[in-house]
Amino acid sequence: MEPDDKGARDAFDEDGRQESETIAGNERDHEADDTVGDVRDIDLDLKQDSEIDDDVDIGVLVIGSRPAIVELDTEIDQNGELDQDADIETEAGDPGGRDIEVAGAQRPEVDQRIDVDVEVSEDDDGNIIVEIDADVEDDVEIESDLDVDVEDDDEDSIDAELDQDSESDGNVDVDVEIRDDLDAEVDVYIASLIGTLAQGAVALEEDDDGTAIDVDLEDEAATDADVDIVVDLNDVDA
Repeated sequence: MEPDDKGARDAFDEDGRQESETIAGNERDHEADDTVGDVRDIDLDLKQDSEIDDDVDIGVLVIGSRPAIVELDTEIDQNGELDQDADIETEAGDPGGRDIEVAGAQRPEVDQRIDVDVEVSEDDDGNIIVEIDADVEDDVEIESDLDVDVEDDDEDSIDAELDQDSESDGNVDVDVEIRDDLDAEVDVYIASLIGTLAQGAVALEEDDDGTAIDVDLEDEAATDADVDIVVDLNDVDA
C-alpha cells in the first residue's frame, strides 16, 4: 500500500536555512480482538534543519610614503548544495505484529582552497607596483536522507539506525615575490574557519493506539576566510 502523506512544508529564509517538516501516517481498521485495538496508527514526525554559511573577506594595507600602485585580482568561487530526501513505505499484512525500520544518513562536507600570490616590483617611473592575486574556492554540500519501512510481521520489532558523517578539508598556499632588490616587507595573514555538524535523534513510542516515530535531523556547514595582506615600504629608498 502506498504511503499516505498527511502534509509537507518546506521554507527557506535569507540565511540559506532550509527547514522541512513532514508528517506521514498509515491508519488501518481491524476487527477487535484480545491483542489488537480497533485502530492502529503509525505517525512519523520528521523535522530537518540545514544551514550553509559561507563568508570571505580580503583586505590590503600598504604602509609607506613612496608612491605605490596596487593591482588586486581576486576570484571567489563558492558552491553550496542542499539535498534532503524522506521516504516512507508501509505494507499491510497480519495485524498481529509490526516491524519498523528507521534509517537516516547525514553528510555535511566542506572543501576550501585559498591561494594568495603577492609580487612587489618597481616600474620605470620609480613607482612601487604591488600585484596581488587571491583565489578562494569553497565547496559546501549537505546531504540528508531518511528511510522508514513499516511491515506487519509475526511480532513487534523496532530498529532505528542513524549514520552521521562530517568531513572538512582545507588547503592554503601563499607565495610572495619581491623583485628589483627592494627592501619591502610583505606579510600575509589568513584566518580560515571550517566547521561541519551533524546531529540527529530518533524517538519511538508504542502504545495501544499505535506507534509514534519522531526524527530530528540538524546539519550545519560553514566556511569563514579572512585574508589580510600588509605591504611595508618604509625601508624602500625614495
